[in-house]
Amino acid sequence: MVTYGMLQAFLQGACELIFPDNCLLCRQFLNSRHQRQLCVSCLDSLALNPTPLSRQTTPGAFAFDQAWSVCLYNDTAQKLLHTFKYDSKISLCKTFVPLMVDFIDRHHLPLQYFDLIVPIPLHPVRLRERGYNQSALLSLSLSRHYGILHDENVLIRPKMTHTQTELGAKQRWTNMEGAFRIQGSTDVKGKNIVLIDDLYTTGATLHNAAQVLKNAGAARVGALTFSLAI
Repeated sequence: MVTYGMLQAFLQGACELIFPDNCLLCRQFLNSRHQRQLCVSCLDSLALNPTPLSRQTTPGAFAFDQAWSVCLYNDTAQKLLHTFKYDSKISLCKTFVPLMVDFIDRHHLPLQYFDLIVPIPLHPVRLRERGYNQSALLSLSLSRHYGILHDENVLIRPKMTHTQTELGAKQRWTNMEGAFRIQGSTDVKGKNIVLIDDLYTTGATLHNAAQVLKNAGAARVGALTFSLAI
């Protein structure tokens, strides 16, 4: 079924192919062949994470084994992610994915040891409203680049959680309890899985998703996000 979100995203993408674009942040004119939708100045204003790790944590504090984040959640990252998630600007993948690939390669992240790339799922109601899962767009592009199997049906999200941005740190953890489940008879036993999401804040979302995978027998779970809230 075609949703309003899907139609809006399609029409927006078609317009971008026909008409020259402007920088999404400062509105400076960009050449129509420009692929990242940001001028050099705005692109440079993204604060790359100086360390590949999302958090220095006590071993065992989270269900995932490793977590990496590409950039810090400054004003630029916040505006871009909000546009990506809520304004149907799915072509921002052209900005995010090359930065993620550069980060992975520069820090020699061990993606070659993972069997499966899995995005954090949306609840079906939110997916229908939005028309797409922003994390799945990122994970699919990364899987194609690195030749790693992609499956957005491994995890489902049966619980309709509140938006995490509206909650405090403790509430975020409570909100995400029981949010995820393994889909049907999906077999993840012995597999190394990397989770993909757009933003790492407290780690509650990634922890709960990783816990479900570990309980189902996954050997190792890593997590990669575009941005890290500090």
